Formats: sequence, C-alpha cells, structure tokens
Amino acid sequence: MERLRGGVVGVTRVALLFVVMQLSAPVSAQDAPPWLQMTVVQVDPTRLDEFLAAQGELSALEQEAGPPWRSVSRTAVFGDTYRFIITTPLRAFAGLDRAVEADPARSAIINRIRNAITSRQTYAIRATPTIDNPLPDDEAPALMLIQFVSVVPGREQDYLRVMANDVLPHFDEAEMHHTSGALTFGGAGGYVHIFHVQNFAALDQGSPLARALGADGAQEVTAKLSGVVARSEQWLVRLVSELSYGPWSEPDAEP
Repeated sequence: MERLRGGVVGVTRVALLFVVMQLSAPVSAQDAPPWLQMTVVQVDPTRLDEFLAAQGELSALEQEAGPPWRSVSRTAVFGDTYRFIITTPLRAFAGLDRAVEADPARSAIINRIRNAITSRQTYAIRATPTIDNPLPDDEAPALMLIQFVSVVPGREQDYLRVMANDVLPHFDEAEMHHTSGALTFGGAGGYVHIFHVQNFAALDQGSPLARALGADGAQEVTAKLSGVVARSEQWLVRLVSELSYGPWSEPDAEP
C-alpha cells in the first residue's frame, strides 16, 4: 500500500475491511508488507499557528530528504477540530535508531511542535495491500473517514470473512477507494481504515453496503459482526495540503 487513503462512509458499528496480521509467523524482508507510521496529536488551541508553522517547515525538510510522501489531516467539523493525523511510510524500523538530535535543524523544529501539542500517540501500522483499493497516484486525498476498530481476540478470521465476502465487494463495485492497516505497535491492537469521500454531500448517499442491500440486508451483515467487533470510532478529516506532499502534488500529476 503506497499510502493510507480511500473511500466512503460505513454502516453504523460495521468495521469495513482488514487483513489478519500474524506477528508470530516469520516472513522474509522481501515478502513482508510495508509499514506506516501514524501519529495522532492534540494541539493546544492557543498555539495552533505555531504548530502549523513548524509543521510546514518540517514538511519542507522531509520533502527534501525524508519519506516519499507525507499526509497531514485535521478533524473536520465533528469532534475535536484541534486533532491532527500525520501519516508517513515506515520503510524500516532500523531508521528509528537515528537520534533526532543528530540533525540540529530537524530537532529544533520538532521541539517547537512538542511545545504546541498537549498529547501525542504514534502507531506502527502494517499495511494490507491485497484488500486495498487506493486512489490513483495523481488524485489527491480530500475529505476522509478514518475508522479505528477493535476486534475481539480470537475473532479476527470471522471479521475478515465477513468483510471480504459481504462488505468489501459492494465498496469496490461503487468505486469507493479505501485503504486499511493493522494497528501493531503503539496502543491496543486493532485496525485502521481510511475511506475517501469527495465532499460532505457524498455522505448523504449513505454506505454502498446499504445502497446495494437495502436497510434489512445491511442489518443482516451487521448482525454477523455481533460479538466480533469490540468497539469502533470514526472521524471525518480533511487533508491539510500545505503540510502534505506525495505523488499527487508533483508538477506533472494530473489534477
């Protein structure tokens, strides 16, 4: 998966797609799926401008010699609008051994960011490319639904079976782009799903699952997840384009 992004609102309490991640099963570096680093920060409202300025400087620095893409989004309308989500690819954990202090310019910017936030939680996410339907590289993310899901231990395969057979096909048929990943390090185990929507008006159409199956059919699918999904939380976020970069922002990319 080249980046976490994708599309549409889900049925209430239905967690939409994931793949089971087995940490105990050894895999070669060649076969291992890519990883991502996602950081959720709460910004002090009185220091928002300071945070945005420092993030802009960090993004410029990262674009010169950092990861190939960086996505910064902010809660839109509903919920805590001072919550930001920053996602980058994690090519290798070995890179984390480099001390921030080794780069004085970067260290100074990060210290300014730290002074402007009230909390920070970082996750290592194992990507799920085999079930993803990401946006084309030349199409920029816009409004997104981010869903964090907890699955009852031992019910992962049941969850996957319902998503793969009963939910995911309807989203693909509706051409709704989506990307998912397993929350592996940094907090409670679970899954994160990102669905791309063009605008708020698109939410009025409802879920592709409900549109395809009707209310009763969608409820039947939801019932299959009873005792499988422990909890879920979802936020609407909007890409902060001036703090983000990626293939979609390159000069030769189509609008």
